[in-house]
Amino acid sequence: MKHARSCIREIPIIMGLFVGLSLASCHPKPQQQASEQVMANDAKLVERMEKMHARALQAPGGVSEASDFSSSLSVLFTLGVAKRQPVAPTLVDEAVQCLDSAKEAQPDSAAELLTHKGELLLAVGKDEPGASALRESIAARPSFRAFTLLSKFFAAQKQAAEIEALCKKTLPAMKSEETRYAVLDDCLKYNGAATPEAGLRWAPSKEVSFYKSRHRELERLKQQRIKDEQKQAKK
Repeated sequence: MKHARSCIREIPIIMGLFVGLSLASCHPKPQQQASEQVMANDAKLVERMEKMHARALQAPGGVSEASDFSSSLSVLFTLGVAKRQPVAPTLVDEAVQCLDSAKEAQPDSAAELLTHKGELLLAVGKDEPGASALRESIAARPSFRAFTLLSKFFAAQKQAAEIEALCKKTLPAMKSEETRYAVLDDCLKYNGAATPEAGLRWAPSKEVSFYKSRHRELERLKQQRIKDEQKQAKK
């Protein structure tokens, strides 16, 4: 009888655990939810690339169409989508062909198209052709986007001389204070020098002075923002 009563008392507990487990199984776990969200985002990016692909094929020689197709394809590789979703290898060749055709049709857009080409080729692991395309882009018309991609590549390859030459070529073409500072800051960062004077020895003295002044201002604003956030947190 004691055993029977014990079993009877345990039944509600066991049933409660069973129901709890059943309910838990009805709701996706956080990891499963995250995985499903990743898959959904991947599908959207692939769908967008396919639309851009179709547009590019319908408009041979079109600069925006070729650029959009190449950019959307690059995203699949830079964000790791191509590792999770099947991407036809021929798409890269098609994107390059679209960019080359657009460059031939509209030579004035060569620098922009070469930047897209270099970005795509670097994204898929074709480093030398990618770097070559970016060099051509800089030679045609320096841009901050091409500089960013190529300087990161040179830094990864530890090619200090190439970075300095790139900096010298790019800086004069930067018209806004924002891009001038960004170029100088990246050049100094990749150089690894302790001071602006040492790291930016290739730059005119007025540019070094500009960099130091802008850097101090940004640091002041950063410290002020931190103080403001701390005051807000205490309220």
